[in-house]
Amino acid sequence: MDTLVAVLMGLIQGITEWLPVSSTGHLVFAQELVHIPPEEMIFFNLVLHAATLISVTFFLRKDLKRVIPSMFKSPAGMSLDEHTARKIGWFSLLATVPIAIAGLIESAFLGELFSSPAPTAVALLFTGFILWSAEAPGLRKQRENLRLKDAVIIGCFQAISVIPGISRSGTTISAGCFLGFKRDFVATFSFMLSIPAIILAFGFGLVFLGNNQVDLASIAIGATVAAVTGVFALGWFFRQIQKYRLRWFAVYCWVLGAAALLLLTVYK
Repeated sequence: MDTLVAVLMGLIQGITEWLPVSSTGHLVFAQELVHIPPEEMIFFNLVLHAATLISVTFFLRKDLKRVIPSMFKSPAGMSLDEHTARKIGWFSLLATVPIAIAGLIESAFLGELFSSPAPTAVALLFTGFILWSAEAPGLRKQRENLRLKDAVIIGCFQAISVIPGISRSGTTISAGCFLGFKRDFVATFSFMLSIPAIILAFGFGLVFLGNNQVDLASIAIGATVAAVTGVFALGWFFRQIQKYRLRWFAVYCWVLGAAALLLLTVYK
């Protein structure tokens, strides 16, 4: 993989990891265009996702300073803010269980998933439907009281994002909207959920993917680009959510998915 391709992949990952448009889906399309072998892309994709962990921890640094210490304190004598932070922390871990199970199941099909742009295009169309539905006028979106049941539901939505083309941020934020949560609250929870999910995926890859022929220099370049661009993408997307603009991303997913299916049909 040459430097230009590594930079391109890093940009795609850094931007689309946090936008509700499926970073993995974009990487599958990009891989097809530049002819990267699926076995090489699996590990590279894993490292790029790990790089965006830097982005989200930087973006959520103030929240994490509250959440992490509160998780290891006794609930007795806590303020309301500390209780909320503690609940968000432990619920984030609990909500990661479904995607961990889904990831184990998916691991048997990684090669096929990363070499199949057509199913990815269909999955993008599905992502668009979820995002469009999340902006239904009847959804009130005023809640901030996260319950155990809510965390489990959001976690189950996150689990389907192991399929390339289905956005992790899109499914989790949409699930929160369906449950009536405020956009800024559910976006923060969605970003918080990404931390244990990325750590689990990277750890799984290191243990089970085995040896991969990789260019360390290209990986380092791509990871750096992904981490830096991810910070800016997070900030921009957080502002868009509060302006009721999820449907913009739904249209984007539909256009990209339909265009990909058309091209795959024409050039089959």
